[in-house]
Amino acid sequence: MTIRAYGTAAFSSLRSTQSFETAKANLAALQNQLASGKASTTYSGLGIGGASATLALRTRMTTLDGYAASIADGQLRLRTMETGLEQIAKLASGLTTSLAASASETPVGATNVAVSAQSGFQTIVDILNTNLAGRHLFSGRAADTEPVASASLMLDGDGTRAGLRTLIAERRAADFGGSGLGRLTLATAGTTVTLAEEAAGLPFGIKLASAEPAAGNVTATLGAGPPPAVAVSVAAQPAVGDTVSIGVTLPDGTAKTITLVAGGSTATGTTAFAIGATTADTAANIQVALNTALTGIAAAELPASSAMKAANDFFAATSGSPPPRVAGPPFDTATAQVAGTAADTVIWYAGDSSASPRDTAPVRIGDARTVGIGAQANEPAFQAVLASFAALAADSFPASDATALKRYQALGAAISARLNIPGAQKVADIAAELSVAGATMGEAAGDLKITRAQAEDALAEIENADPTEAAMKLLATQTRLQASYQATSVLQRLSLVNYL
Repeated sequence: MTIRAYGTAAFSSLRSTQSFETAKANLAALQNQLASGKASTTYSGLGIGGASATLALRTRMTTLDGYAASIADGQLRLRTMETGLEQIAKLASGLTTSLAASASETPVGATNVAVSAQSGFQTIVDILNTNLAGRHLFSGRAADTEPVASASLMLDGDGTRAGLRTLIAERRAADFGGSGLGRLTLATAGTTVTLAEEAAGLPFGIKLASAEPAAGNVTATLGAGPPPAVAVSVAAQPAVGDTVSIGVTLPDGTAKTITLVAGGSTATGTTAFAIGATTADTAANIQVALNTALTGIAAAELPASSAMKAANDFFAATSGSPPPRVAGPPFDTATAQVAGTAADTVIWYAGDSSASPRDTAPVRIGDARTVGIGAQANEPAFQAVLASFAALAADSFPASDATALKRYQALGAAISARLNIPGAQKVADIAAELSVAGATMGEAAGDLKITRAQAEDALAEIENADPTEAAMKLLATQTRLQASYQATSVLQRLSLVNYL
């Protein structure tokens, strides 16, 4: 068997061609690396390990970018909410200050404060209805729902559904009663004066809470009933300055003490009764003093308390639990409450009612890490502010009303107490919780920048070409390719004569 010359020449020629093509491809790749700064323009050019690592790193960076975008959005929402909360807190503080400063105002001045309260109420409603990029910030999970009804609808209703002014009027009538003594009865038999609630379990009016002293010439004893009653008995004539105290509770929970003083002048907040010729006369005088004290309470403190009670009930209501209404008319003799309905009573809040408001708007800030920045307009702090402003805005203090100033003073005291209940949630508490969430997001954003920078460095190690190394390889490849060209050229000129 002979080996044909063309066979070997053909094989040599093929290998030479492939060698040239490979060298040229390497040369082109290196030139591209120098021009683009990348190791390869395709994932296949990075090899199996490099391509896999690159894809993993790019996926990780996309995830980190998603967290960063989520944080940026959350921080924008937080800034908007914190601005609103700061304004609400200032309005509440300003209201308390105005009420304290204007305690001795004329009815005209009191009316001006009420008008100002209506403006503040409108501002608070607008803040709680804040919409940022289609998202209601104080509506919990129901972010697409405006949480709070309009200020005018809440105060005045719409002709079909009753607003707060109507509920306050009904409640005041039911608490005041037909006798004007706050649903209490007062009678004297011999030497004993009896002050009693109209009926057992009556949800309206003034409630008897305590009585003292329980010993001495004049005794005061609280009996559980039913109905509860205080018996004031004159066993013998009291000495000038002896006192009898009866503790009562007003509809909104305010405690008040009626102090009766025997004979002579009395200190502020007390009522004097004359020492009669007989113990029976003294008992009759005690009844007169009690009637005077109760009439004064019913003219001032009771209307204020009724307004606060109605406002508190109104703003504690939800769509599933409408505010209670007085079973009437008539209202002054009503003995029960009925549940309002969405058809006859304004329901002020339409948002979410989660027990954990912050958790209603979670923001993803990292792997398995979230922070809550949700809020609901029906949180206790907001209810307190809304009820306080609305109770004042719903009232009026005309100069023709002799009790206007006292009602204003009593309502101011009730509002101040409502806004400063010890241990109750305040607007500042909500702001503090959101501030902590903001700080957490800020820290997470800083961590994300560091983590992303590390991922970018790792990706650069894989994808980017070292220009110095690429230049050296390019020079070496050019040198080899040039040598190959020269050797091939020599072989192409080789003949048998030259070979011999």
